[in-house]
Amino acid sequence: MIVSEFDPRHGHCSLTIESSDDLWTLRRLIARGDVVVTRSSRVVKKEDEYSRPDKGERVKVTLALSVEEVHLDSSIERIRLRGSIVEASDDSVNRSGSHAVTLSPGHSLTLRKEHWSQVDVRLVRPPAGESKRFVLLAADRREAGLGTLAGSHLTVVTSVESGLGGKQGDEQSASPYLRKLADLVALTAREEDEVVVAGPGNFKNAIVNQIRERTKSLAIVAVEGFDLTGTDGVRALIRFKGFQELARGSRLVDMQKLVDEAIRRISSGDQKVAYSLPRVAQAAVSGAVESCAVSDDVFSAGLDEEEVVSVLNEVESKGGTVYLADSSLEFGKQVSSFGGILALLRYQLRPY
Repeated sequence: MIVSEFDPRHGHCSLTIESSDDLWTLRRLIARGDVVVTRSSRVVKKEDEYSRPDKGERVKVTLALSVEEVHLDSSIERIRLRGSIVEASDDSVNRSGSHAVTLSPGHSLTLRKEHWSQVDVRLVRPPAGESKRFVLLAADRREAGLGTLAGSHLTVVTSVESGLGGKQGDEQSASPYLRKLADLVALTAREEDEVVVAGPGNFKNAIVNQIRERTKSLAIVAVEGFDLTGTDGVRALIRFKGFQELARGSRLVDMQKLVDEAIRRISSGDQKVAYSLPRVAQAAVSGAVESCAVSDDVFSAGLDEEEVVSVLNEVESKGGTVYLADSSLEFGKQVSSFGGILALLRYQLRPY
């Protein structure tokens, strides 16, 4: 999430949504009564003798909505807002009634709240290590996969086939492929990102050198001992020990440790663990939750959205940590299998 301006004392934050993780963050931030300012389209009916009463012109307009309903649809990466119009950039826009806005990655908006809680501020300004983003390239002479890892959400950007043969002596034909990979990394990475290049043999070193020639400011690391390439390689890289050591302290690694520890406690009969929304909610209210992982497909289990958001905010308001698990990855699937929410506890809960 790109935050361009944040002034909690005066109650507003301007930001741009980048990923599914950001949609979850925004869903936890936006509450009924907040005001969201963003670009939208609105039908404006012209009132002249030749205009049809049932027709109008759809115009782009900046609207400020007082939020009445908010709904997250994580399966198709969007937030749906409905509210009453309190401000409009076009005087012809009718301010009566309600209007709906759909927010998705790429949208910019300003959020106004009368009060920004400590949880709200932490959601907007997470610790530096938690917000770090990685650009992952798993490649050899034949194919490459490129992805980004933001928080705990992995996005596979693209895959590339080189068309090269397997022999390493034909260096002249490798140059266009190397330049293409470097260009793709340059287009994908931001200045503060860390680029991780992995793959079998020494070809990854040639890739690293080409990227460094193409972009002087990026931090680039080559990971040794990893042999998979392409999009499968990108997905497997985040579980590789060498990458996890590199990404120590990131949300992804911390959440993987959470899931592994929760499964260990369940297997050993340790009661300092909770899963399913009612049980985690009970633990959250009592302040027992040390850390909690929620799957991004949690609503597919029929859970109430408002209750899920309330529990997550309750956990963090009492000093716990919340992680969003990408359900397309192995640890995310594990969280989904426990009802979509899984928590480590500071102490054992009393039975129901």
